[in-house]
Amino acid sequence: MTFRYYTATFFFFILLFTCDLSAQKSRSMWIWNNSNQVFDIIFNENNSRQELFKFCKQPYGNPSHKIETLFFSCRPSVYANSSNLRNFLSIAADSGLIVEFLDGDPTWATYNQDIGYERLNKVLEFNANSTNENEKLKGIQFDVEPYLLKEERGYQPPYWDTDKMEVWDLFVEFLDSCQTIVNNSNTDMYFGVAIPRWYDNQVGLDELKRLQAIVDYVAIMDYNEKSSVIINDAANEIINAEELGKNLWIGVETKEVSPETVSFFEEGVVYMETQLDSVYSVYGPNPVFNGFAIHSYAYYKDMLYEPVSVKKNDELIPEYILLEQNYPNPFNPSTNIRFFLDEPGRAVIKVYNMLGEEKAELMNDYLSAGWHYTEFTNNSFPSGIYIYELTFGNYMLTRKMLLVK
Repeated sequence: MTFRYYTATFFFFILLFTCDLSAQKSRSMWIWNNSNQVFDIIFNENNSRQELFKFCKQPYGNPSHKIETLFFSCRPSVYANSSNLRNFLSIAADSGLIVEFLDGDPTWATYNQDIGYERLNKVLEFNANSTNENEKLKGIQFDVEPYLLKEERGYQPPYWDTDKMEVWDLFVEFLDSCQTIVNNSNTDMYFGVAIPRWYDNQVGLDELKRLQAIVDYVAIMDYNEKSSVIINDAANEIINAEELGKNLWIGVETKEVSPETVSFFEEGVVYMETQLDSVYSVYGPNPVFNGFAIHSYAYYKDMLYEPVSVKKNDELIPEYILLEQNYPNPFNPSTNIRFFLDEPGRAVIKVYNMLGEEKAELMNDYLSAGWHYTEFTNNSFPSGIYIYELTFGNYMLTRKMLLVK
C-alpha cells in the first residue's frame, strides 16, 4: 500500500459522482497484420470484417467491454491509397469504431527517423485524398520501442544499453517532430505513442514527463497479470497526464509469452476482467484515463474464457482490497455487495444519493482479512442511481448501483 495510491484514491472519489463505474469507459485494441489478418479485414476475406465488428460490439458476449478504438496496422493499403481501406473505414465508422493508423520500428528513434516521417506523411496524404470524413484514419500511433536498439540484435549505434540517454534524446526529438507535423497538418488528427510501463525507472520521472508533454496521448504497455502491479506501474503516467492535460490508455497483454506473468493468456478472460475491474475502481473516474487497450486482436479473440487449471469453485484471491459491482444490478428491492480485505480492520459501507447525501450505513464492523458480503434492501428509496462506498483504513472505493421500481 503506497502513499501515491492513497492520494489517488481520495482524489478520484470526488470524480465518482460524474462517472458511472457500472459501465466502463471505452476500450481499444491493437490489430497487427498477424497471418495477414489486417489484409483479410480490409479486403473482407472469409467475412473477417463481420467477425471483427461482431467481436468488438461484445467481446465474449459482454457489450460493457465493447471495443471502440482500433490501432490498425494498415501501412500497405495507406501507401496504395486503397479504396478497399476507405470502404472498411467507412463501414467501421458506421459501426461506431474509431480507427487509428499503427506502425513503428526501433530504428525510427535514431538512424531511420526519415522512414517514420515518411509513414506519418503518407497517412496525412491518404486522409487528404478524401472529402468523406468516414473514410479517414482518425489518429496515428507509433510503437517505436528504442530500448530494443542493442548491438546483439544487429542494430546500428547508438545502443540503449551503452548510450541510453543519447538514444532517448533522439527518440524524444523524433516524437516532437512527429507531433509538430500532425499539429501543422490543419486536420483533426492526433498523435500518440505506445510506451512500456517502466520508462520512469529507466530514464527517470522528468524524462517520462517530457515525453508525455510532447504527444497527444500515450498507450502504456502495462503488461502484467496482477491488478496491483498494473495500478502501481501506471501511477506516474497518470499523475503526469493530470498535470499536463493529456490522456492515456492502459494496455494489457493476452498473448502467450514468457514470462507468463506479463500476460493474461494462461488465466483467461474471467480472471482478466476481475483484475481490470480492480484497476478501473482506482483509475476509471479519472478524466485523463481513456480506458483499457487490449493487445491484440489475434490473441484476444482466441483467448480461453476460463483457464483449464482453475476450477469454477476456486476462489481468486486479490492482493489488496476490492469492491465488486453489486448483484443484481439494476435491483429491486435487494442487492448483494461483495468485497475483499487484504488484512484485518474496520470496514464501513455507506450509501449516498447522487447529491452526495448519506442515505444509509450498511456496515461499520471490524472484519478479518478475506471476502465479505453485505445486503442492501430498501423499499422507501425512489428509483435512481445510488453510490455505495467502502472505507477501509486509508482506502476509499466507490461504485454506483441502480434501483428500479
